[in-house]
Amino acid sequence: MLFMTIATILAILVVWFMPKRLTRQEMYCTWLFMVVATRTADQLLDLYFKLYNQLGPGVEWQAVVLQSIFPGAVGILILNFMPESSRHFFYYLIGWTLLSVAFEWLTLRVGYLTYIHWLLWYSAGVYIIGIILLRLHLSFLRRNRKAVIYND
Repeated sequence: MLFMTIATILAILVVWFMPKRLTRQEMYCTWLFMVVATRTADQLLDLYFKLYNQLGPGVEWQAVVLQSIFPGAVGILILNFMPESSRHFFYYLIGWTLLSVAFEWLTLRVGYLTYIHWLLWYSAGVYIIGIILLRLHLSFLRRNRKAVIYND
């Protein structure tokens, strides 16, 4: 628990002090998107399919609090520095996927996460899909923002 608390505080501090390339609305929507996506995925994979546990079996309020803060901060970090070109995005995607898998491996080592019927490499696929969805999410937000500006 201490490891994830420290990681969450660090992620929030990085988001707070980083040079912002996202608008406040984009950050707010991304935070909500990440919380909903993370909670939904963990509800299905952890509680329904019983593929892993976070802080033990069942719903742990500490895990819910951390899942309401940490993924949003990381999603904002990923989008804030995401390159626009497809070629650079590919390398960016691979880098964040490797970083995410390494971080998850650390959560296994400190006992925050326990696998039951899950493998670390399954997570790599989930991270790839998630980062691509984040890119689409930002594209959607920016496309709609332009439409609203032009319609006013």
